[in-house]
Amino acid sequence: MFALVHLVPGDPVRLALGTRFSQESYDALRERSGLDQPLVEQFFGWAGRALTGDLGVSFRSGETVTSQIAERLPATLTLAFASILVALLIAIPLGTVSALRPRSVIDRVATVISQFGISVPDFWMGIVLILVFAGTLGWLPSGGYVPISEDPGAWFSRLLMPALVTGVVSGSVITRFVRSSVLEALGSDHVRTAQAKGLPTRQVFTWHVLRNALLPLVTVTGVQLAYLLSGVVVVEIVFSWPGLGQLALQAVQARDYPVLQGAILLFALVFLVINLVVDLLYTAIDPRIRR
Repeated sequence: MFALVHLVPGDPVRLALGTRFSQESYDALRERSGLDQPLVEQFFGWAGRALTGDLGVSFRSGETVTSQIAERLPATLTLAFASILVALLIAIPLGTVSALRPRSVIDRVATVISQFGISVPDFWMGIVLILVFAGTLGWLPSGGYVPISEDPGAWFSRLLMPALVTGVVSGSVITRFVRSSVLEALGSDHVRTAQAKGLPTRQVFTWHVLRNALLPLVTVTGVQLAYLLSGVVVVEIVFSWPGLGQLALQAVQARDYPVLQGAILLFALVFLVINLVVDLLYTAIDPRIRR
């Protein structure tokens, strides 16, 4: 990650100085940021400081990387968890009903809806929603972010469209996994045995089908949540959402190495933590894994 960031073309110090450029200020900033050292020394210096929580200082703003990430984190968390909630509200009912009635009209409609959500670009969907609900109807603001502590109503109205866009995309992916998992569980031996014993359909579905279908669902939901926590760059730009994805993009454009390295390191940690949580949830869902 460190090497790839430094392979991005462009001089970060020159871009950071802009119109304030002079050879003295250029040399001073380059020395202060450690860019005058060999790349190997830069790496070990950065890695050592990162282990203590010091991710460096932004070339562009002069603020610490940690403070910039902390400033953007609430917006990213809000959008990620709202989006995954929308995705599950779409995927679980749609995938389950589709699996219970395979090759029916409902199944075909669910397939078309999930294919639509996967295929349509999220930025196009976001622009359409802005044109309809913000431009034509005037029901919702076109973008921006307001903390829930300042104004809960404004927070919800600005969250609705970006959460819907990212939730539909993630929900379309999860729907297919729910359908295939429920179908597989319905065809298993223990479900046929429970049905042969005369157990009520609701009990069979809840305790024998749905619970066994949860493992793949938890896996793909964890991956989608990690992806959303890493910042949905295009959606954030369309809706002017000040999240971590937009911060990373701005760091690429400005060649702001410390911010970009800190953001990517955080994204990697998010995926590791989410995967660990998913593994721990397996033991809660399936007692056989505990044994």
